[in-house]
Amino acid sequence: MIVPRMRPKGGRLSPDDRDLNHQISKVRITVEDVVCKIKKFRVCREFYRNDPRHYGQFWGGVAGLVNLRTVNRTPQFA
Repeated sequence: MIVPRMRPKGGRLSPDDRDLNHQISKVRITVEDVVCKIKKFRVCREFYRNDPRHYGQFWGGVAGLVNLRTVNRTPQFA
């Protein structure tokens, strides 16, 4: 696991540490965005009351829909 570097009090990070922190934050933001999209599906938020053998199929369906939305998403530029 790569641990981000902390800025020393009153100091500055080296350019390598800044680049590493930037790369880590890009991955973290992407993962948080996907988790947020998954939580929007009701089957993922509530208690699962159906047949436990079908639980994986529900998660597979949700993951497939989220992946489809993520891959086909047009990039947003600020």
